[in-house]
Amino acid sequence: MADARLDEILKALDPPAGMRLWYGGASPMGSLRGVTSEVAAWKPAPGRHSIWELVLHMAYWKYAVRRKLTGEGKGGFPRGPSNWPDVPEVPDAKVWKEDRGLLRDEHDKLVEAIRAFNGKRLDKKPEDGGETKFVDLLMGIVMHDTYHTGQIQILKRLYHR
Repeated sequence: MADARLDEILKALDPPAGMRLWYGGASPMGSLRGVTSEVAAWKPAPGRHSIWELVLHMAYWKYAVRRKLTGEGKGGFPRGPSNWPDVPEVPDAKVWKEDRGLLRDEHDKLVEAIRAFNGKRLDKKPEDGGETKFVDLLMGIVMHDTYHTGQIQILKRLYHR
C-alpha cells in the first residue's frame, strides 16, 4: 500500500506541469530562468551567499538525502567542498550552465529515488545509524528547496533594483 505522504512530498518537490506550488513561488529550476552567470555570482554584501552558491548547496543536499534513501552512504559529490562548493572567482557562463545541470541532475535522481522508495519505511531511520527518520529527511529537503528558492527570488530582485 502506498503512503500518501510520499505523494505529497513528490508533489511539493516536483510539482506536475501547470501546477502552482502551495506558496505560489517558482521551483528551484524555475527560479533560475534567465539568470546569467554574472547575476548568479553576485553577492548583496560580503559574507552573504550568491545564487550560484545556493544552487550548488541545494544540489549537494539533494545528493545527500538521495544517498540516505538508497543506502549508498557517503560518496563523492562532484563539487567541493561538499556543503558549500566553491564557485569560480570570475563568472563563467559555461560553468554556470554545468552547475545548473548538476542541480537538475541531482533533483531528477532524488525524485527517482523517492518514487522507488518503499513508503512502509518512512517512519524508520536509515540503516547507517542516522537519527533522522526518512519522512523527516524528505520533508526537510522540501523545506530546504522552498527556503533557498525564496532566497534566490530575493537575490534576483536585489540585483535588478
